[in-house]
Amino acid sequence: MKEYKHLLLWVITAGYLFWGGVYFIQDLNLEFVIYVGVIVAILGAVFSTVSYTTFPLWQLWLLSFWGLLHVLGGAVETVDGVLFAYRVYPFLDLGGDFYILKYDQIVHMYLYGVVAIMAHHLFTTKWSEAKGSLVAAAAVLTSLGISALNEIMEFLIAVTVERNGVGGYENAMIDLIFNLAGAVVAILFYRLLRWKKQD
Repeated sequence: MKEYKHLLLWVITAGYLFWGGVYFIQDLNLEFVIYVGVIVAILGAVFSTVSYTTFPLWQLWLLSFWGLLHVLGGAVETVDGVLFAYRVYPFLDLGGDFYILKYDQIVHMYLYGVVAIMAHHLFTTKWSEAKGSLVAAAAVLTSLGISALNEIMEFLIAVTVERNGVGGYENAMIDLIFNLAGAVVAILFYRLLRWKKQD
């Protein structure tokens, strides 16, 4: 039964990635073709190591949902352009890239919250001495470090791909802030749920 649950996850994930890849190739959108390739590599690496990492199925679904959010972000058109550029609500608008809140920022916050939870899972299941606030901090910093790799990738895309929507310095810094916020909020919520379950 467990294998069938994972099979459903793999089929749905492969389905939207295939659709996204075909769509972006037909649209000649090299930026998102690269993104789909990166998502395939990330999800493939995570899914193929489940026997060792023992990530719970719900965490894998959360990660796969991020992939779907990313594909939709580049494919769905809105009044602001693609969904990634969509301005959800003007909490802070200082012009240009300095706008909060955008769909892109929500996706960043969501993803690195999921990454922090998965890092926490690895630390607590693979190292018996990992516990308390130290492992929570390590999970947050791990998530932030991985998010920095994402920003480096976006920078490389910005300087090599003519048609891109990466944004400038302010956008990168705002992304990092949302990455950190997502990791912190997710870990606090996750540890609270674990504490209540143990209690």
